[in-house]
Amino acid sequence: MNPLPPQDWSELKTLLTRRFQPRDLTAVYKAQFRTRKRQKSEDIPKYVDALQKLAEMAWPLLDPITRDEMVADQFLNRLDSHELRVQVAATGIRRIEDLMRVARSLEAVENQEMGHE
Repeated sequence: MNPLPPQDWSELKTLLTRRFQPRDLTAVYKAQFRTRKRQKSEDIPKYVDALQKLAEMAWPLLDPITRDEMVADQFLNRLDSHELRVQVAATGIRRIEDLMRVARSLEAVENQEMGHE
């Protein structure tokens, strides 16, 4: 970094851009992927879609199968309910589409049981 103050607007803009807008945003997308939680009103397919988009931006060169495995792991680890997480994990399913289907079914049962209590 240049210890001297910028001489004009263009130089200031360049210095600020280098500092606050990294060219490689994959690190930002990776952090967003790892910390992404399901929103209260977000259904499972929308949440998985958001995870998949972040994974594509974070690891654009990774083969799709490995990327889907990462999405599946993140999805499973971030399920809201501990009981739901255990039940879904116990199925041994690894494909994100199947995990989503099972989680939706179990969540529907869980919600129905909570409504009858």
